[in-house]
Amino acid sequence: MKKLSMTLATVCCCIMLLTSCNIDNADLPVTPTPESEQTAAYTILYYGHGGGNRENFYLQKISDFYNASPEALKRVNVVAQYKFSTTDNLVKQQYFGADSCQLYGSKTIRWALDPAKTFKEQAFDPASIYGADNADHTSPDSLANFINWAVKAYPAKKYMLIVHDHGGGYTPDGELPEAKPAAAARRSLVGDDGNSGHHFTAKSFRRALTQANVRFETVFMDACLMNNLEYQFELYDLCDYVIAPTYSKPSIDGAYRMIPQVLGQPMVDVEKALDEYCKACVNSWDIAFGTETDDSTPNYTDMTVTRTANIPQLGKMLREFIDRLCDTYTNGTDAQRAAIDYCTASATKVQLNQANYDAVKYVRSIITALPEVYGDDFYNQMKEAFNNCILAQYFSHYLTVHEYMVDYSVLLGAEGAYAMIFWRDNTETESQEPYAAYIFADNGDLNAFKLVQTDNPEYYSTEPIGETLNWGSTLADTYEQLTFDRVVGWSRWLRLNRQWPNMFCPNGLNFELPMPQKEIQDF
Repeated sequence: MKKLSMTLATVCCCIMLLTSCNIDNADLPVTPTPESEQTAAYTILYYGHGGGNRENFYLQKISDFYNASPEALKRVNVVAQYKFSTTDNLVKQQYFGADSCQLYGSKTIRWALDPAKTFKEQAFDPASIYGADNADHTSPDSLANFINWAVKAYPAKKYMLIVHDHGGGYTPDGELPEAKPAAAARRSLVGDDGNSGHHFTAKSFRRALTQANVRFETVFMDACLMNNLEYQFELYDLCDYVIAPTYSKPSIDGAYRMIPQVLGQPMVDVEKALDEYCKACVNSWDIAFGTETDDSTPNYTDMTVTRTANIPQLGKMLREFIDRLCDTYTNGTDAQRAAIDYCTASATKVQLNQANYDAVKYVRSIITALPEVYGDDFYNQMKEAFNNCILAQYFSHYLTVHEYMVDYSVLLGAEGAYAMIFWRDNTETESQEPYAAYIFADNGDLNAFKLVQTDNPEYYSTEPIGETLNWGSTLADTYEQLTFDRVVGWSRWLRLNRQWPNMFCPNGLNFELPMPQKEIQDF
């Protein structure tokens, strides 16, 4: 965990003035209602979807809000908008009876938590059904409409937004314009199974928040793989803190009851509160899986709280990093290019099939491999820039013991292309092996390949499968439109780099990067 203190800006509330129709009392002094009695300390806005195959788990998580203490719920509003999966998916999950599956399939419900009632009394009240059947839950207008309704109906001094469903990190083919039918092909953040898998992209999620009539103190992307630099930079000026996991996130638990309790404390220190929740969230998964003291059973779970005020400085340092990296790769020596290629080939992958890699480890490895290019001062400034962004960070017991902790992820590929790898179980070795890949080229070409292992178990040859297709856009029209790329210029390196990054996850690595003599574990 890395922690710094921060002075919070005071949020002023409008003072309610008492008026009287009695002219004799017109000059009497007015006693304003104390601020603490006017407005809740926080309003927590939950915006979620059934996810196609996780209805039972997700609804259990929402119901956990009702387990918060009565005192906390006096100070904190909780409002929710949730879209159920399709009727067919509800039937498959057997969460409801047949009549209820038909009633709620692809329906949206909206309500505010009433501590005097139970979750089922509120969420499953037909009066909670809101809006048109099968409305697109991932439309920016839908999210903005919910936010603007909630902050008007349940005003508070500060606001927290939770967006909950499947997540897929960031890839350019997940950033396709909403108008294109192919945009449903991949999930990015929330996938609406009632609308062919439509999802939020980094840009459409940002657009929803810019349409809202409020600035959030905290945005919590409760979805897999969302702690990436591409999303962090898209949100940095729209909120003060971002909560997100870098690895995949379990559907179970997540300690939602803790959120009103930590934010509902009198005179709350929000940074301490978010740290406390982040820790409780990860601990809840270790407890649920029984891995809190198990060193051998894999449990890839984590949570990070980012302090967005420090992202601009990180962007400045990363821009300088890319400038020097591109210049060295173009004009440097063969030995320097070989060192850079080794770092790329050794990059730590976050998830088997995704093209997202540990950004901090990757940047660190290149800086330490090229001391003549970067030097100690740059190393220390980059280390400070990353550390100052991280308010709190917790990992499962398994990740901590095996030192598989990741920070932010970032897209990596070669010559402007990136790969999605398909895996299968090998019964002989009792492990997973890659067998196919999609290569997404910067010009929009999409090619499929069969992967064949060579004599060296770390290398695979490729055999083309079928004809060249189109993935729906280009690197220029997706990645290069991101705030992250405009600030940092990461796509320059994606295009220039010639070395494909390592395809394995941490548990598939059998080598270590060369480490400098000085201590660098916390960078």
